[in-house]
Amino acid sequence: MLTDPKNIKLLIDEDLSPRVAHFLCEKCLIDSISVRDRGLLSSNDQKILEYAFQEDRILVTANIQDFEELARSCEVHPGIVLVRDGSLLRQEQITIVKNAIQAIEAELKDGRDMINRVLYISIDGTKKFENLSASSVEKD
Repeated sequence: MLTDPKNIKLLIDEDLSPRVAHFLCEKCLIDSISVRDRGLLSSNDQKILEYAFQEDRILVTANIQDFEELARSCEVHPGIVLVRDGSLLRQEQITIVKNAIQAIEAELKDGRDMINRVLYISIDGTKKFENLSASSVEKD
């Protein structure tokens, strides 16, 4: 379980530029990999989420509809950042992911990890954390 902000690990989905992962590694020293660089390009969403879970990585994707549905069907997932703006330029993608990292770091410092949570984030700075898993759906 991720509790130390210095240990944030990300998996960048194929709907975002793989350069985002490279930038985060090189310039921000964040352990970040892209789906493309792991040979998972065109893999189904379930496989992507399972890979993120096995690697203890928070998934970052703009594929909101599919990953909301997947999160609702999982007992446990590693956390998902859902980028509300799917057609961003690469620099905008980097900015939004950096903002997401800052929000996640603040949550971790307050003792809230990303397990079974999603962060909805927009380029305008809007952020919303939500519990989203099979167990949170059953409680509703």
